[in-house]
Amino acid sequence: MEAKIELSSADAIKTFPAFPAVLVAMGDGEKNVITIGLVQIFSFNPLILGIGVAPSRHSFKLLQKYPDFSINIPGKELVEQVLYCGTKSGRDTDKFKETGLTAIPGRKIKSPVIKECLVNFECKKSKTIEMGDRTWFLGEVVHTEAAKDYAREKGLLYWAGEFRMPGEVVRRR
Repeated sequence: MEAKIELSSADAIKTFPAFPAVLVAMGDGEKNVITIGLVQIFSFNPLILGIGVAPSRHSFKLLQKYPDFSINIPGKELVEQVLYCGTKSGRDTDKFKETGLTAIPGRKIKSPVIKECLVNFECKKSKTIEMGDRTWFLGEVVHTEAAKDYAREKGLLYWAGEFRMPGEVVRRR
């Protein structure tokens, strides 16, 4: 094995394999959607998913306020909407209206799910954990729906400033 080099935190992040890029929707009445790259499975049984959100984000306040949220897996055809929802604030913009994404009622939560996404996880907030510059919102999955033709390889990934599909760069940031 070759000698190793020391990396800064900014460069160390780039060594991780790709993360899923998801759209998280929350709110009952005042709806919002945010792009999240920090998403993780925290438990398999029960299924608990977590999202890391910076306190400066408008969605942070909504996630604190509401008891549930949805995690929605987009395909590559939604890359422009994913980028938009990650760069614009819901404080100033109706991201559903601006992107053409369709917020539909969840089956078991009050927050919406996103019709155009390949998979919709409906989560009831179970815990928040403050960790460094992010707060993790953990949610127990209470309902999941997926497109009939869904395959894991169709979900959009994010890695070191690039939206990707396995083996393919879809768009650079």
